[in-house]
Amino acid sequence: MRILLALLALLSASPALAAAETVTTVYRISLLGLPVGRAEFKTRIDGQRYQVSGTLSSAGLAELVSSTRGTSSVSGSIRPDRLEAERYRLDYTSDGKAWKSDVRYQRGRALSATVAPPIRNPPPVDFVAVTPAQLRRVVDPLSGLMLKPADANKLCAGAVPFYDGWSRLDLVLSPNGRDDFRADGFEGEAVVCNVRVRPVSGYRTSSKGLKYLADKTLQIWFAPSGRSGIYAPVYVRIPTEVGPLTLTATTFAKP
Repeated sequence: MRILLALLALLSASPALAAAETVTTVYRISLLGLPVGRAEFKTRIDGQRYQVSGTLSSAGLAELVSSTRGTSSVSGSIRPDRLEAERYRLDYTSDGKAWKSDVRYQRGRALSATVAPPIRNPPPVDFVAVTPAQLRRVVDPLSGLMLKPADANKLCAGAVPFYDGWSRLDLVLSPNGRDDFRADGFEGEAVVCNVRVRPVSGYRTSSKGLKYLADKTLQIWFAPSGRSGIYAPVYVRIPTEVGPLTLTATTFAKP
């Protein structure tokens, strides 16, 4: 569950449209077409600085099974070709369990991570430990998929190195054409990417969730945010054992 929620956080952030402006993006989360959650993010860009804060909560039928509540935030600087996080924080509860993460970054490198619950010491025998070399170039789970490609036609290329304080995963993107998308604040064409999850470290080889995702293909649709040159997810489809979990922007980067 933690990895799935972290993926949702990673896939849900949206950029602002102009300097010194705060915008809101809202996502509907559905399972088998039924509403199970809601995510809302506020993004502020002021000059070369950015800050994103968000909330995630279960809703609808999901509330009858378990309750999920969470907050996350990230701040950093804007480079010509990317957003560069400096501090990422996460605090959420699900199924009566709580997780917290506080990760510091510098120039794309993860410098430190404080997490709760901590990684077991000694770790389980099937645990793949994170190495310092694997943290030299990583992105945070909140602004990591706010992409700023030089060429939108090459947006779905390469791997996104994701680190949340516990796990290192690569999201490997490949192109799958374009499609029309509409939300409050946006109407136009979205770039469609197929995505594979590639575990790197910070996980147990016996993890049922990762084993299930190992041969599955996710899908992410990216839309441009005004003239900022930044593309962010507007639609996400994640296969699960009970059916597809989808995240759809109902409001996209609207003041």
